[in-house]
Amino acid sequence: MGKIKNFFYKRSIKTIFVWYMLGCIFTAILFSLLLSNTCQFVQSRIYNKYQEIYEDTHKEIAIEKGHLIGYFTRDLRSYFTPLEQHLDDAMSFFSIAVYPICFIVCIVGTSVLFYRRQLQKPLAILDHAAGQIADNNLDFKVVYNKDDEMGKLCASFEKMREALQESNEEMWRQMEERKRLNTAFSHDLRTPLTVLKGQIELLRQYAPKMSPEKVSGTSEIMYQHIIRLEAYVKTMGDLQRLEDIEIIRQFIDMDTLYEQLQETGEAVCGNKVFSCECMVDKGADLHVDAAIVQRVFENLLANAVRFAKEKVAVSVDSSDGYLYLMVLDDGTGFAEKDLENATKPFYKTVSETDNEHFGMGLNICKILCEKHGGYIRLNNRNGAVVMAAFKQ
Repeated sequence: MGKIKNFFYKRSIKTIFVWYMLGCIFTAILFSLLLSNTCQFVQSRIYNKYQEIYEDTHKEIAIEKGHLIGYFTRDLRSYFTPLEQHLDDAMSFFSIAVYPICFIVCIVGTSVLFYRRQLQKPLAILDHAAGQIADNNLDFKVVYNKDDEMGKLCASFEKMREALQESNEEMWRQMEERKRLNTAFSHDLRTPLTVLKGQIELLRQYAPKMSPEKVSGTSEIMYQHIIRLEAYVKTMGDLQRLEDIEIIRQFIDMDTLYEQLQETGEAVCGNKVFSCECMVDKGADLHVDAAIVQRVFENLLANAVRFAKEKVAVSVDSSDGYLYLMVLDDGTGFAEKDLENATKPFYKTVSETDNEHFGMGLNICKILCEKHGGYIRLNNRNGAVVMAAFKQ
């Protein structure tokens, strides 16, 4: 029985249907012959019952007015009782009718059996899955462990569910990210707006009594905060455009990418000591968006240069379908709070007091890495370590 189940488990629905039909035909013929022979057997029993009497008396003499006219032969059925005649008629009819009846019964039975064993379960699974998706509930799995067409259909449905779930999760992630971004943006706008409001109130009340130097100093403060507001607005615009970036992967050899990273590193690091190490064969082919990789690298490098004391080191690796960029500096490293929050928008590290930077570099790197199918990780190792991964 196990071998039979395993045989059908590995076959397509078309093949299984052919086997079911062959079984149906064989069964119909077998039962038709069996029932037809049974009917004929019942008839033969009735005929045999009167056979001896029939042979002795079936010829009768016809005499008319004392003269012999001839002989006539009686039908064997004339000896049957009325019940036996009806039974004989019924057996004659059914001995022929059993063929279409058996075929119809077997076809219907085979169809029901085929549906229940091959279609009912996967169709119920797909119907349930469709209902769950319609209710916007994607926290389930479509599982049907067969290799036939319905199994492949269920597997395709599961892939669609996973894609929808990933899309929903990404949408929720973007919405949450946008909420955090708007919250951070609103928070950081309060300071320059408060300063501007205070300076305007000062000018409105005391401008006629203020010295030219005081008015000039006040206007300079207002100008600096207006420039800061413009920078904030530009940063927000850049973030909005990041969401619309399309990743265009192209083949590039490691040697070419390594040279580009080396040139960028030497230019950005300036008077800091820069080193770049390639961990794989430089002739290896990569399948990445080189422009995105360069942009992430520039942001990580600029961030490392700001905190490095003397050295910035970079290593490039490729394994498990990912390209890895690791940037290390010899600064004080990340505080515990920084490790949790440094990739959030407008976040400044615990030790950072520079107002010229908005704390967007690592957040931009995080967004670009995730759009490239990768991620970003922060750590400490005799200084800060940031690793960016890009899926090839």
